[in-house]
Amino acid sequence: MKLLSFLVLTTYFLNINAQIEALFNLKRFKSIDENYIETYLYIYGNTLKTNLDTSKATKGVEILQYIENSQKDIVAYKKYIIEEKADYVESKGIMDLQRFALKNDKYNIFVEINDINDGSNIEKHNEEFELNFNNKIVFSDIELLESYWKDAENTESTNELTKSGFHMVPLVTNYFGPDFEKMAYYFEIYGMDNYYKDSRLLLKQSIVISGSEEIAGQYNKIKKIATNNIQPILNTFDLSNLPTGNYDLKIELVNSMNEVIISTLLPFQRTNLSNNMKIDRLNAVQINNTFAAYLNQDSLTDFLECLSPLATNLERNIIDKKILNMNDTLKKQFMFSFWYNRNPNNPSSEWEKYKKAVKKTDQLFATKVRRGFETDRGRIYLKYGPPNTITDRPNEPSAYPYQIWHYYKIGKFNNKRFIFYMPDLGSNEYSILHSNLQGEFFNNNWKVDLHRRNTPGRSVDNDQNPNDDQWGSNSNIFFINP
Repeated sequence: MKLLSFLVLTTYFLNINAQIEALFNLKRFKSIDENYIETYLYIYGNTLKTNLDTSKATKGVEILQYIENSQKDIVAYKKYIIEEKADYVESKGIMDLQRFALKNDKYNIFVEINDINDGSNIEKHNEEFELNFNNKIVFSDIELLESYWKDAENTESTNELTKSGFHMVPLVTNYFGPDFEKMAYYFEIYGMDNYYKDSRLLLKQSIVISGSEEIAGQYNKIKKIATNNIQPILNTFDLSNLPTGNYDLKIELVNSMNEVIISTLLPFQRTNLSNNMKIDRLNAVQINNTFAAYLNQDSLTDFLECLSPLATNLERNIIDKKILNMNDTLKKQFMFSFWYNRNPNNPSSEWEKYKKAVKKTDQLFATKVRRGFETDRGRIYLKYGPPNTITDRPNEPSAYPYQIWHYYKIGKFNNKRFIFYMPDLGSNEYSILHSNLQGEFFNNNWKVDLHRRNTPGRSVDNDQNPNDDQWGSNSNIFFINP
């Protein structure tokens, strides 16, 4: 098993080839009177069509859920429509929770999602599960929470989002990306009063590195709990200092002899861009059977250095100042963590694609003293990809040799441009002179600097000295309209 590869979690991604994209999960609970499951469905709003024929544009779905028992009999059935304003669905998506009361048995649940505005936009999913609650001490499933708050009005009887006096919005995924600062979860313990009436037991809650018993840092809580028939547990862990990796949420119920009565694990993934590259935390990154384990040790330093164009400030600080003092294992852990953060599903593919691009920059932009990725053009090429168009002006009489790179789209930005120039006239190293992309080098007087070859110390800004009209000067025209 690849310890930092994509885990098979209890959350299921519905068919990624379909138009509708959704997440589905179910959890098993019991009450005093019955067993039940909760189903959690999250639908990405941008994968639904908009109804523009109404006075208010809307998006919506028709959802069908039904459950078959071990005898293939349908024992539960729900069909319903959820429709909201299009802009709300686009930004928030659709979250749905349903409860089904069921007896102990083996089941198969079927889920069908239909876009009410597009009959061809359909998604289907089914999975098997089992209910086997008995009089022994058992845990419910662990429900991850997006948010929760105290139920001040005690509406538990009428609100399916409420359990044990709290409103709970489920998190329909086991992936905690950079936006998550904490993990909140809820579960219940059943049947303790049958064996330990009027006593207390210890509940151990910890985060361990996947595939091991090693607790990840200080992520360990121990508390005494009452031995009730149904004991609810609501807890949080601060994830801000948990580095990128695969982990298990481990729950253990322990008696006075420190013997484990029952235990359970919930696997999850964490991506932490702010803390993942702190050297003292890279030991959580396990690289066995990953691409990083097989990297050529003689090339490790070069491999890390070429990551600089994509690196965050923290990552770049390590690359620039610390890699020479890192052992080979730490370099490999750094390498794997770097690419896992950018593509958790396939970090190896991401690295191979980037390595080819680095070789391409060596072919295109390398000089006698710099590798391709170290040059300004190489950095921009690696960071944003090849430009859609290049205006190359090596011999314009009024200017230093220059190139204008035009990108139709960079992320959420459209029509962005970079201008590079070669003031030494002979090195083939073009330095960035100006860009209209936010966060890149901005030079309001770029025309002055570009034309200093023929106009030293004199402004050629259009408003002061319109030297764009001088013979052969086209830089401003090309930059505005490449």
